[in-house]
Amino acid sequence: MCSCPSYREDHMKRNLFRAIRIVSLVLAVCLTVGLLQEFVFVHADHNRQRLKGFYEEDEKSLDIVYMGASEVYSDIAPGYAYQNGGVTSYLFATQANSILNYKSQLKNILSRQKEDPDLIVIELNGAVYAEGESGETTKEANLHNYGDHVPLDAVKLEWVTQSVRENHLEYLFPFFKYHGFWSELDDKERQKYMKTIGQDQSRGYGYLKGVLNETNIFQNTQRSMNESLPQSANVKEPLNKLEEKTLRELLQFCKDEKLDNVVFARFPHIVVRRTFDRFARGNTVGDIVKEYGFDYLNFERDIAMTKLDENKDFYNLDHLNVYGQQKFTAFLTDYLKAHYGVSPRTLSDRQKEEWDECADYYQAYYTYSDKLIRSGERRELSEDWELIETLQEYLPKQK
Repeated sequence: MCSCPSYREDHMKRNLFRAIRIVSLVLAVCLTVGLLQEFVFVHADHNRQRLKGFYEEDEKSLDIVYMGASEVYSDIAPGYAYQNGGVTSYLFATQANSILNYKSQLKNILSRQKEDPDLIVIELNGAVYAEGESGETTKEANLHNYGDHVPLDAVKLEWVTQSVRENHLEYLFPFFKYHGFWSELDDKERQKYMKTIGQDQSRGYGYLKGVLNETNIFQNTQRSMNESLPQSANVKEPLNKLEEKTLRELLQFCKDEKLDNVVFARFPHIVVRRTFDRFARGNTVGDIVKEYGFDYLNFERDIAMTKLDENKDFYNLDHLNVYGQQKFTAFLTDYLKAHYGVSPRTLSDRQKEEWDECADYYQAYYTYSDKLIRSGERRELSEDWELIETLQEYLPKQK
């Protein structure tokens, strides 16, 4: 074999070119998979639209971030909070959100708004599901409702390692779970949300900041226990081991990071005999939160202070309709301003124009919801482009 310099140089060049081709191929495959799982092989729904929308918000632009499950996006209306008190907020929440997601979600929030929101309000419904009875804590869908829609970074890698029991690759790369969607590419619901997300990203923000509600006034046929709940503060049920362990890890993280702008809460529900054990677990959650030195605002136990009407303001046992949503948003915003120093920040002209528009769209949302409720038409109204087009007919008339 020739050992002359020209041979060695040619050999090194061939190896270098081969390495470059391999690296280029790997990068091309990664890029292709990334694009496919972002725009094609993905489960697009209101959870994705809401989480993607959070990353469109300007840094240092939010006074409050609300985190949790469906209670958050049904009970709070950021556009109404801005309209009535100038407070900017966002709903970082997913359907049936598991406590297994919470620490990771808080890290997501801090990565975009670290030390900037006056307050992060964490609603802890996800800590009282009682996995041993319902299986909700580790239910695959509840984990995917969050994990499919956030960036692949160190935070997500840690979450998959610590919180996901199986099929880890599907959570890191949703492409592997949804690659069979070729047969569903014409799914109208999925296409609707993909178009919605694209429009939000083009605009740079979502109009309703993730609100979802139903047009219904709940007619409760069971005996409500709400009036007696203030006297039931000492009635407690234990959390299952996984939920308690994960809750304590979340609280310890907040303590280690010295987060002084975090408060924990339990939002209003109509409590009946069937759901009383969940209320009792909420009392246990409160004790654990206070053990770590944080505040726990139990508006489920003290619902009277919110002035909500059980016969008008709910669309089911657990969620407020738009009438209750407005009441609770106004109440909670005033409460947080009075007790936690939340104050409206100075917005740029562009940001003010955005939030004024969001307030108008929420007013249209309320007007349209009220119309449907009065007509007896029960519908789920989430922030998608079809609804936004409908709301344009109800926008306040320009002076």
